[in-house]
Amino acid sequence: MYSHLRTAVVAGVVLAATALVPGRPVAADALSEKELRVALLDAVDFPEGWASDSARSARERGFGVPEPTERDCRELFDSAEETKASAGFAKTRSGPFVTTVVAAHEDEAAARRALEGLREATAECGTIHTREGTSGSTTVAYEASTLDVDRLGEESTAVRFNRRAQEGESGDTGVVADLVVARVGAHLVRVAQAGRDDKGTGDVSDIAETAVRKLEDVCEGRSPAPRRDQPGTTDL
Repeated sequence: MYSHLRTAVVAGVVLAATALVPGRPVAADALSEKELRVALLDAVDFPEGWASDSARSARERGFGVPEPTERDCRELFDSAEETKASAGFAKTRSGPFVTTVVAAHEDEAAARRALEGLREATAECGTIHTREGTSGSTTVAYEASTLDVDRLGEESTAVRFNRRAQEGESGDTGVVADLVVARVGAHLVRVAQAGRDDKGTGDVSDIAETAVRKLEDVCEGRSPAPRRDQPGTTDL
């Protein structure tokens, strides 16, 4: 019912001519790869019942957050920047699923351009396709619609993709993939959630708000504090 879970996308911003050194800041005001991992959402940032998700589990399931087959639309869910960190989470083996990526850009101007490129890609990717099933033999389509999310970070954008029902499938409960991208200084953080369009999937803006707040803490030199009511989770 869902597409392959991966934190996958290509950002549409070209890096400066100076080569990046993985694990080091791309600029004085940008976080290093190690710092980005600290700023990244962790399973303990989620309510009880969520767990870390792995690429292996996603392959075995054959569904999760969409990975667009359209080359120009892959940038929606991931970043081409070398200095980045990413993670996946799931509530159950049938969803909902969340992926998140936080990336450091050359500077604030480059991050702003990257976000504008994502807005343009969202406008151009009115329909995306992805492969489902453990063998990837089924291609399904998602169609973009509006997603009302309050501004996060210094600026942000959001979009909802609705999965087009396949022949023979029940259309009682649709499947959606929501994406929120926010900028904090020279960084972009992406949060995507895919699942049934019901109360079990929840509000992606709450997850994105936590992701932005955690990134802001690290950018300001504070260590993010884990949730007191979450003792920890395990991989599904």
